[in-house]
Amino acid sequence: MKKLLILFLTFSVALAAEEYKYDPVPNKAEYFMGKFNENRDMDDLLKWGDKFVDWMEDKSAWDSMETVVFTPYFSDDMQRVDYVWLNLWPSSSAQYNAIDQWLREGGSMMSSLPVTNERVVDVWQWAISAPDGEIGENGFVRFTECTLKEGVTMRKAFDVYKDFAKKAKSTGDNMGRKMMFPSAGVGEYDYDYVYSLYANTPAEYGKSVDNFGENLQGTPEVEALDATSECTNPRSYSTVRIKAAK
Repeated sequence: MKKLLILFLTFSVALAAEEYKYDPVPNKAEYFMGKFNENRDMDDLLKWGDKFVDWMEDKSAWDSMETVVFTPYFSDDMQRVDYVWLNLWPSSSAQYNAIDQWLREGGSMMSSLPVTNERVVDVWQWAISAPDGEIGENGFVRFTECTLKEGVTMRKAFDVYKDFAKKAKSTGDNMGRKMMFPSAGVGEYDYDYVYSLYANTPAEYGKSVDNFGENLQGTPEVEALDATSECTNPRSYSTVRIKAAK
């Protein structure tokens, strides 16, 4: 009986190890969305961003944060928001340590904002792939809302995305990909996750889109993607990086 139990436990561990191929590494993000204040525009927000970077310079709590600003480019409603401001964090601890300092010391910066935030979303993210090289003067990103197909788990979807990203890279793809899970600030929603697809430049984005049609469409990896989720409501943004993580 003891030998049977050991055999069963060994078999169970092997099955668990084989169930998922990859372990996602979670990180955090804050998405601020809204409208420019009267007589203000993107130039004013970018100038404020430069002042924000100066304000953070001697505050180590912000060292690990990366900040990017989005401008709507392709959307079914170009009036929905004027901008998206993204802060990326390696962990909740880093994120909330900085929030603690912001609430105590950031009042003057907050009062000088040239925008009014209408929605602020707290997000967990699983990185799937990252583009090689440095972000250009302008980057490009697309978001879609995805629903898992029956019987598919989030971890299984992550494995499928990872396999696809490896296949894509082998054909010349240079895209970044993330699965995103809103945890606060988004209200009710009828999808399971948001899929982010991004590139260092718009030109690199377009090149990788063409590469998909020429070298990836119809491959087993793409068929596996199609069997995993259904993604809708795509919207795209040009991006400018305000601050790199130290």
